[in-house]
Amino acid sequence: MKKTLAAVLAAAMALSTASVAFATDYEITDPGWTSGGVDEDKHEIRYGKDVKIRITTLDVEGGVTISADELAEKIDNGDITLTPVVTEGSPKLASKPSVTVGTWKEGTGTIVHTIVYSWQGNEVTIAGVTFKTDKKVSKVPIDINGDVTDDPALAVGWADTKKLTSAQASSPLLKQVEVTTSEGTQKNDGVQVKFKVADTYQTGDTNIGIKFRITIKKKGVELDGQSYSKGDTLTSDEIKFKAVYGELNSYDEDMQLTLDEVDARNVKFDASDLYDQIGNDTFTIAFEDTAVFEAKLSASQKDLNLYYDVDEKTDVTSAYPNVDFDFITFRGNPSFVNSGEMTFNAIGGKNTTVYTFDGETLNPLNSTYDSTYGTVTVKGIKKLGTFVVASEILEVEDEEDNEPVSSAPIVEEPSSSQPSSNNGDRNPSTGAC
Repeated sequence: MKKTLAAVLAAAMALSTASVAFATDYEITDPGWTSGGVDEDKHEIRYGKDVKIRITTLDVEGGVTISADELAEKIDNGDITLTPVVTEGSPKLASKPSVTVGTWKEGTGTIVHTIVYSWQGNEVTIAGVTFKTDKKVSKVPIDINGDVTDDPALAVGWADTKKLTSAQASSPLLKQVEVTTSEGTQKNDGVQVKFKVADTYQTGDTNIGIKFRITIKKKGVELDGQSYSKGDTLTSDEIKFKAVYGELNSYDEDMQLTLDEVDARNVKFDASDLYDQIGNDTFTIAFEDTAVFEAKLSASQKDLNLYYDVDEKTDVTSAYPNVDFDFITFRGNPSFVNSGEMTFNAIGGKNTTVYTFDGETLNPLNSTYDSTYGTVTVKGIKKLGTFVVASEILEVEDEEDNEPVSSAPIVEEPSSSQPSSNNGDRNPSTGAC
């Protein structure tokens, strides 16, 4: 059966969408990492995400170890300057490393214990409330004796899980889970270094190396009990990073890539991982609720970066203010070996038209409208770029007679006139496939 946008999205919702957690604060000691490293001596970071390194101690030449408190104090007093020096990968940075002296909170304060409950019985619906196994519950059904029940015929009321009696709390239908949190306490001033590796929208990794240079600005400055003269410089060991894109969170015949996962940079499509799951079968990837790509997997398919956004193209929307649009742009222009089809929401019903956009020209694509599911499908797609879905056929004015010229796909709306490029017009030009 043909998969439509609505059908694929419904199937995809059953998949796990949990994003891999991305820590933004790293406490380090040089040369080791308190948080651990990967790929030998490199710490894994994400492209396009702010990386914040909090220095707890800094080892520099001469066997000197400077604590975070001392480092911050000396910087604040103007005794020293701390300069990050990029030793590898400088052209790949979106911004130069910056140093901030400040106070941060640590999670070592008051410990708070909270008891929450999850449903351990079979799935049941009572008075319109559905209880699913292993799902957290805030209220539970009780019988005439006040006992927790999973029998709709016996349920006569509700008990708040925050106010359960000991007998109710010990019901085999409930599972107690203790949640421990901690309130942060202020820590002494420290130093944080922030940088970002620019997105490449490709699949390769990028190595980044950073050292810290300390320059003595006053006479008789002491660091770790050793005295230095004005103008002296000290250099730390190199700290190494590896910027990567994380893989998709799941590989199956029906997958989805949400904008949350894109934000976490979990966008790398590992073709071999998918091939291990489905072989040469057909797969679908749903991109949020905007589009679905469907194709047959090739054994020779290479890895791809599927980073995308649904940002508005203002050149288009300003040129056609009375038209509704959906946009999706794949930044890395990924290309599949086998051609497939893209399905979009038919935002204008049968008048919906799909275009590709290269920043200047809108090129219409032949599409098929499905009234049952309210979608339009374009076949023969290998390369994913920018797709513009319009609620109606877009038109440009002809320079000679000022008459509107349709930009609809030729097979659907034959026209004796070819669209004019109209370079002098402010509207994005449109052209036939």
